[in-house]
Parts: sequence; structure tokens; C-alpha cells
Amino acid sequence: MEFEVSPYFLITSNAEKARLFYEEVFNATTVYLQRVKDRPEKAKKGVPPEDYNRIDHSVLQFGDIKIMLADDTEGLPITEGTNVSICLTFNTSEETKAVYDRLIEKGSTILRAYKDDFYTKGYGYVKDPFGICFHLFTKRQN
Repeated sequence: MEFEVSPYFLITSNAEKARLFYEEVFNATTVYLQRVKDRPEKAKKGVPPEDYNRIDHSVLQFGDIKIMLADDTEGLPITEGTNVSICLTFNTSEETKAVYDRLIEKGSTILRAYKDDFYTKGYGYVKDPFGICFHLFTKRQN
């Protein structure tokens, strides 16, 4: 099984400001940016228009690693100051689901149940028994 590991910064207030800050301070480069307004129409249902410019997902190149950065647009259980987690990106939804299932079997807490969504063929968010949060994501197939 092959997968990527990335720190995931989930921001409660202003991911755009954080993105620009990291670009300036660390000379980071934004390699991917999706805003709420870029979602399919049905996925924007219930989102106030003033939130359309918030960052749904972005990837920044920090030296030789990539980090993921987003606004908390879904009300995930995060606390500012401890809002850095790890994102594991798998090539297939079968691999993603298998790791998700193993984490649950070993006592991890479900923070967001595994499911397909408009941005991936499989995603789940869990906290392991040691308090570490993992986003389990399936790579987009274009």
C-alpha cells in the first residue's frame, strides 16, 4: 500500500490569512486552492454566501513537504491551538476504508464517519486512542 502523509492545518477563523502568512514567512507556494464557491451547487446548500470565499481545501508546498490548509467549513470538532492533524492520502477508496476500519477496530473515535463526497471517493476523520487526529483521504482521480 502506498500513501502520502501531510500535516493538516484546520483553521477556525481565517485560513486565507494563514495561507498568505505562510507564503510570506516561509516562502511557501500554494499548489492547490479550492474555495467553498467552487463546490457543486448541491454542496453549497445551507452555506451563507458570505462564506463562499472561505478555503475548502488547499495544499501548500513548505520546502520539501506539503501541508493541507482549510477553513473549518463543516463544524468539525477542533480546538484552536491543537488544530493540527495528519492527513493520509491513499490511492484507492478501498485502501482508505481499510485503514479507517482498522483504526476504529483498535479504539479510535469517529469524528466524521467515512463516506464518499463531492471532493473524494472516500474520506473519514478519526481520533486515535492517543489523541492524534487523522484525516483519511482518497486521492482524486481526474
